[in-house]
Amino acid sequence: MPFPLSDLATGHFSPNDAFATGQFMFRRMGVSHVCLTMTPDNELLVWKNRGRPTEEEREVMKCPDKMREQIDILKQTMSLNSNTEVLLCISIASDEMIRHVNMFPEVFFMDVTANTNRQKRELFVMTVKDASGECFPGNLTVIPSGQLWVYHHIYQTMFMKLYGPATLSRLRLALTDDDQTEHGPFDNAIKTNSAYNKAHHMLCIFHALVKAFHEQVYPLLPGNKGKGVGKRKLTKKGRTYCECIVIM
Repeated sequence: MPFPLSDLATGHFSPNDAFATGQFMFRRMGVSHVCLTMTPDNELLVWKNRGRPTEEEREVMKCPDKMREQIDILKQTMSLNSNTEVLLCISIASDEMIRHVNMFPEVFFMDVTANTNRQKRELFVMTVKDASGECFPGNLTVIPSGQLWVYHHIYQTMFMKLYGPATLSRLRLALTDDDQTEHGPFDNAIKTNSAYNKAHHMLCIFHALVKAFHEQVYPLLPGNKGKGVGKRKLTKKGRTYCECIVIM
């Protein structure tokens, strides 16, 4: 899909630069997107465009002092002036991606890929799976950092505007890795947002079982005779056990 992601590499924009061109292309392609920006007046602004038909909404949101301080640090890291309008994150979902989420909303698989643009920013990815086991991307969000407030807005703002509470209320399970900053805000959303109150959060098999086995159980196993500590090897049964976990 020819998204102009290169336009997002700078991480900030003014009305006449490359991001404005990229945002126009999103509209023309009918790609739904939600942007979270910090204005020169230090207001937190969220706005969306939902592809076909065009329906743009702008909303000024409350910005806690602690979050404002973190954004100021982010500007300093990016060598930006304090009055620069900053694109904090943009969440993208094409019509096809939204359709797949609407068709298969029961389970979300969520993870983050590091170093996806010239500023080494992260890309949050959410996928869904059909009854045949085929996976489909449901959401791509370019994020400025892995802090709690970023994931809070992904679940409570971006997802709500792109998919709506009706679709999200059909979510029953969300699988993530063992990153507290990623799944902590989702756990909070389950408790505080009625659209998520029927959902449950679990760790993926690798982090819940395989990694836990190697970190917590494997060091306690006796070492091979004559090879010393740190030279332990899994037996044939142990390898079969781990392979079964991965297959499950």
